[in-house]
Amino acid sequence: MSSPLPFSKLDGSNYTSWKENMKVVLMDRGCWSFIIEEDKPCPEQATEKEKFEYVWRKQRCYTTIYQGIERKFFPLIRHTTDCKEAWKILKSNFEPTSKARLAVLIDEFFELKFNPEEETIGIF
Repeated sequence: MSSPLPFSKLDGSNYTSWKENMKVVLMDRGCWSFIIEEDKPCPEQATEKEKFEYVWRKQRCYTTIYQGIERKFFPLIRHTTDCKEAWKILKSNFEPTSKARLAVLIDEFFELKFNPEEETIGIF
């Protein structure tokens, strides 16, 4: 299944780049504010059209995140439809801040081997 997004889906090893790419897509779609701001409900005095657009943008934020992750990670966020909660769940599972996650990344780093036939030192 191909991604509707112009970058790789979150696969467990690419969280840092995925997070930055997803942020830009959500900004482009007018949804990033749902992630970074406190949950502000649509104002009572809003018109029906404004209320519809608010709900649509909030749903679009969640579906964009959902479509941007590998199928095997769907169970992590399946229990919610709130984009901010989904973002926090993915962050807590993949952001390299825990000691265990850092240990895995350090192991991966030390396993890297430079191949002069396939890459330059700058790319390595």
